[in-house]
Amino acid sequence: MAERPASGTIAAVVLGGGHSRRFGQEKGLAIWRGLSLVDHVLQRLPQPRPGTLLVLRTEQEETWANQAGVSLIHDHDGHEGPLRGVIRALDHLKTSGLSDWAWILACDQPLINAKLLQAMAACASATDFAIVPEWEGRLQPLSGLYHVGAGDRLRACHEQGETALVRALETIGFQKFSEDDCRKHDSQGLGFKNINRPADLIELERILK
Repeated sequence: MAERPASGTIAAVVLGGGHSRRFGQEKGLAIWRGLSLVDHVLQRLPQPRPGTLLVLRTEQEETWANQAGVSLIHDHDGHEGPLRGVIRALDHLKTSGLSDWAWILACDQPLINAKLLQAMAACASATDFAIVPEWEGRLQPLSGLYHVGAGDRLRACHEQGETALVRALETIGFQKFSEDDCRKHDSQGLGFKNINRPADLIELERILK
């Protein structure tokens, strides 16, 4: 059974395997304020952590090969959404013994909030498979904390035909981190803002003024 996570025992998983069609290029590598979006995410992750996995489609490896400070994991089909990538990463963590827990994050959320992530970890119980924040009435599964034991259960859902991460999580069960609790650490929810189009970066600058 999972134990309550202790400081420094949570790995990070960043999903970068999407096709970025609306953005027009690999959005995780798009430069904003002098850094790629994925580097913004990596810099904001809580420290210390035992490792960071970057989940990609196999054909992306050459493009992302120079990404420092991460281990590349393949077998993520961007057509299916993030569920397969999450399963692959949790399997890797379980097999390697690197960590019992992982923050699962998207590569296009450059303002993730480390204090919010740490607050989720502090409330995890010994029986939780995932802690998922809610913002503006919607679950945010790509800003969540997952136990590696969730991988087997999520895989079972996928093998039964489920392709949506939220529906798979609802099947296996999770603890919701409420919007009120999120606001204690990220009052505007900036950490949940993802970048789908170049115009979203312009909007982000407007918000930050």
